[in-house]
Amino acid sequence: MKKIKIFAVALLSILVLGSCSDESGQYAEPLYTNSQKSNAILICLKSSLDTSIAKLCNADGFSSYKDELYKLDYKNIQPMMDTLATHNLGYLNDSLIRHSNRLAESCGSVVKTTFGSAIDNLVVYDLDKLIKGNSSAITDYFASMQSGTLREGLSSQVAIRMGLFKVSETWEAMQAQYYDIVRKPYSFDVQGYIIEKIVNGIVEEMRCEEYLIRTDSTHRVAAVEMLAQ
Repeated sequence: MKKIKIFAVALLSILVLGSCSDESGQYAEPLYTNSQKSNAILICLKSSLDTSIAKLCNADGFSSYKDELYKLDYKNIQPMMDTLATHNLGYLNDSLIRHSNRLAESCGSVVKTTFGSAIDNLVVYDLDKLIKGNSSAITDYFASMQSGTLREGLSSQVAIRMGLFKVSETWEAMQAQYYDIVRKPYSFDVQGYIIEKIVNGIVEEMRCEEYLIRTDSTHRVAAVEMLAQ
């Protein structure tokens, strides 16, 4: 029975998210209710989210995945880090980067809850536009509509983890050492930076997975099976 259910939903995803055409080459209007279309969009988002979390929220996820594409590297504060490095304090830079990536990689459950709630509360005004859109239409719409919600939802837990993973302690040491060297304070929103990197990394991987869901039937079957567990 479970296999039949998986196959039925997978078939629905193929028909709804894929392109349907008649013999004349014109697109045929799929005969599905708005409820079924909404469910296909929901499955796409939640499947993409699960895959993204599995890739990034684990050891060496943000720090090493895809040639460090999502690594929290703090290039925004490179002048400060260069100053510290020239005064034999480069170990503080390394510590901040290491601790911040470990923090981001620890946020799987927080991301799951925050993004999951945002997905459940997403309002879609034009279902067909998303279903027939480009390879990341659903994820792009989700990110644009829920951007503030996602960042706000992660804020408190990232703040707590900044203490647990010694990010705050390391950053305060860097600020103190930098001030001793140049006699000027250095201000930077570390918490905001971490949240931004987490959200952007997860969303970008959701885009990648949406493309595969749309184009590769094996991803549609795997995604539905994951949600059914």
